[in-house]
Amino acid sequence: MTMGLEWRVGGTRGRQVYRVPDVTSNLLVGMAQLAPAVVLAGFLQATYEFVYERSAVFDIKENSPIGWIGLLIGVDFLYYWFHRFSHRVHVAWAAHALHHQGEDFNLALGIRQHPAEGFIGRAFYLPLAIIGVPPEMSITAVVINTAYQVFLHTELVGKLGPLEWVLNTPSHHRVHHGINPAYLDKNFGGMLILWDRMFGTFVEENEQPVYGTVEQVASFDPIHCMWAPLDDTIERASRTSDSLDELGVWIMPPGWWPKSMAKADTQVRLDRPKYDVKRSRGATLYLMAMTGLMIPMMMRYLFVNDLNPRPLTMQLAFITWAAVSIVGLGGLLEGRSWAKYVEAPRLVATPFVVMTLV
Repeated sequence: MTMGLEWRVGGTRGRQVYRVPDVTSNLLVGMAQLAPAVVLAGFLQATYEFVYERSAVFDIKENSPIGWIGLLIGVDFLYYWFHRFSHRVHVAWAAHALHHQGEDFNLALGIRQHPAEGFIGRAFYLPLAIIGVPPEMSITAVVINTAYQVFLHTELVGKLGPLEWVLNTPSHHRVHHGINPAYLDKNFGGMLILWDRMFGTFVEENEQPVYGTVEQVASFDPIHCMWAPLDDTIERASRTSDSLDELGVWIMPPGWWPKSMAKADTQVRLDRPKYDVKRSRGATLYLMAMTGLMIPMMMRYLFVNDLNPRPLTMQLAFITWAAVSIVGLGGLLEGRSWAKYVEAPRLVATPFVVMTLV
C-alpha cells in the first residue's frame, strides 16, 4: 500500500518512481529473504535465549519505559556498527552489496536484503542478551528499527529541518546509497544519525546522489544479483599469491587490493545509464501477476506457520517452491530461454502449495 502511495505521489510530481523490472527484482529478493525466515528464526531465537539464560547481568522488565528507551537507543548503536562492518569487511559486503545494487531509490529497495544478513546481524545483537534484555523485547526493538529504515528509502521526502540533526532521514539515507565519491561509506545509522556525527562518518546531502554499486551489476535476476558480489570476492582471492593476501581479500575493505595484484579500474561513472531490460507487454503483465500472487502466499505462510508450526518437511517443501519461483521468474525477467522450463512445473505445483496454506 505504501509503495502504491509513493508511486501515485511520484506520478503527480511528474517523476517515475518505479520501473517494473527493478521493483519486481526487489520484491523477489525480499521474498528470497522471507522464505527461509521461519526455519532460521527458530535457530537464531534459540541462540539468543541460550546466551540470555546463562549470561544475563541485569533483570530488565518488559514494562519499564526507561528500559524500552534505552533498548531502542542500544539497538540502534549496535546496528550502526553492524552496518559499518557490512561495508568495511569484504565478506560481509558480499552479502550487503545486494541491497545497494538497486539504481532506483524507492520503498521497494528497502526490502531488498540478502538472506545471510540475518545471521550476521543477529551476532551483533547478542550483547543485549548479556545485558539482560528479554528475547521478546529484543525482537520487538529490532523489528521497530528495521521497519523505520524501510521508510527512509524514498526521494519524495526532502530535508526535515531540525530533525536532521538527530534522526536518520530520507536525505541522510540517500547519501548512504549514493556512489558519488563524497558519499561512499557514509551515514550508517539506523534510526539515529548521532552515531555518524560522533564517529566521523556523517555527510550531508549536497549533490544529487547516483544510486547503485561502484561496479554495476547488469542484471535483475535475484539469484545472479545475490551471487555476483561473492563470486567477485572468490575470484579476487583465487588470484592472490599467498595465504595472507587471500585472507586480506576476505577481511579487508572491498576496495583493498594486495600489492601483488593489479588494482582493477573502479573509477565511479556518475553519468552511466541505469541498467534496464525491455519485455513484451504480455511478459511484463505475467511477471507482475505472478510476483503479486507470491506476496500474499508468502505472508500467509509466515502467518500460518507462526500460529500453528508446520512439520519441517512441509516448511522445506514451501521453501523449495518459493526458491524455484524466484529462479524461474528471475530468469523470465532477464529473458532467459531456460526459464520457461522452470516456470511450467512451478505453475503446476502452485495450486497444491496454495491448498497447504488454507
